Amino acid sequence: MGKLTNAAMKYSYNDIMVKPAMLSTIEHRAECNPYNENGMLPLFTAPMDSVVNIENFSKFIENKITPILPRTESLEHRINYSCDGYWAAFSLQEFEEEFTKGKIVTADNIKALIDIANGHVARLYDLVRKSKEIYGDKIQVMVGNIANPETYRVCVESKVDYVRCSIGTGAGCITSSNTSVGYPIASLISEIAAIKKEFIERGVDKNKLTKIVADGGIRNYSDVIKAIALGADYVMIGSVFSKMLESAAMKIMDKDSSTGKKLQLRFPIERYENLKFENNCWYGDYTDDFVEKMKKDGRNIEKKNKVIGGIEAKFYGMASKAGQIAMKGKKVHTSEGIEKTLPVTYTMKTWTENMTDYLKSAMSYTNSRTLDDLKEAQVVVVSQNTYNSVNK
Repeated sequence: MGKLTNAAMKYSYNDIMVKPAMLSTIEHRAECNPYNENGMLPLFTAPMDSVVNIENFSKFIENKITPILPRTESLEHRINYSCDGYWAAFSLQEFEEEFTKGKIVTADNIKALIDIANGHVARLYDLVRKSKEIYGDKIQVMVGNIANPETYRVCVESKVDYVRCSIGTGAGCITSSNTSVGYPIASLISEIAAIKKEFIERGVDKNKLTKIVADGGIRNYSDVIKAIALGADYVMIGSVFSKMLESAAMKIMDKDSSTGKKLQLRFPIERYENLKFENNCWYGDYTDDFVEKMKKDGRNIEKKNKVIGGIEAKFYGMASKAGQIAMKGKKVHTSEGIEKTLPVTYTMKTWTENMTDYLKSAMSYTNSRTLDDLKEAQVVVVSQNTYNSVNK
C-alpha cells in the first residue's frame, strides 16, 4: 500500500520570494559579479531544436549563455562539438556507443549531456562510471532529469558533473500532469542543495561535487534568481529562450491578404537588421544585401523604418509529437510534450542585458557579491495572494 513520505508541504517558484539581507555593504550593483568562473552567466539552453541549433549556437555564447546542441543535429556534428569542448546532447544508446565502448576519443575537454527523460534509470549511472574510467577528468557528463532529492547522492557517487533537476515543470512538458510523477521544483532544488552542503561539510571538495541544474518552469527573470537563491548552480531554459527573435524556432508573422484576412507567413529574419520591439510591434531596417538584391530584380525599396508587425515562435517539447518526429523521423510513443506558438517580444541581447541587470540588483539586495553568496540568501514562503500582488 502506498504511503505519504516526508509529508511536509512542498513548494514551487510561485510559493517563495528571496529575502533581502538585514544590511548590505554593497552600494552599487557594479560590485556584484553575475558570472561563473568561466565568464558565463549561470544559464544553459535546453537542448531543444526550437531554441538552439548550429546556426545560432555561437550567438548564445556571445551573449554569455551556454548552449547545448540538441539531438536533432547530426551525430557527427554533435560528436565534433562535444570533443571541441562544447555541450551536445546524446541519447543513452548514443552515449554508450560513442563514449564507453572502446572508441577512445582523442580530446581533452569532452562535454556530453545524456538526454533522457528519466534520470532515475540505474543503467545511466553505470555508463557515466564507465566513461569516467575511460576518460577520467577529460570528460564532463550531464544527466537527468531527476525529481527525487536522494538521487543526487547517486550522482555524486557516480562522478556525474551536472544533473538536471525537475520532471514535468517545463512549458513543453506534460509528464507530471499525465503520470502524476514529479516534485515541486523549489523544494527539489532546496533539498538537493542541502544534500550537497552535507558533502561539503564532510570535507568533500565542492568543485568535485555534481552541479545542480534547475531545469524547467522558468517563466521570467525572477524565477532564475529564485532558482539560484535556492542553491542551483545553473538554470536551464527552454520556452523563454524560444521566444527570442534569434532562437532556432520557426518564426511566423501575420500579413494582410487582399481579402482582409490574416495569413501566417514565415518571418525572413535574414532580410532585416536593427530590429526592435515597441508598442506590440516589430520594426527594423532592410539589410544592404537585401536592398541590393531587390534593385537587381528591378525593385527600389526603402531601407529604413520598416514596420514588420507581430511575430510568433513555434515551440514544442522534445517529447511531443513534433519533437519525436524531429529527432527520429516519426512518432514512436505517447506524447509527453505539447506544441504551441509563443509571442516573440525581445532579442537575445535585450533579454540577456535585462537578466544580467536584474540578477546584479538581486545580489545587491542580498549582500551577494558572487553567485555563491546568492546561494546563501534566505528564501521565504509566501501566500498565493502575495505572489499575485507581486506579479500583477
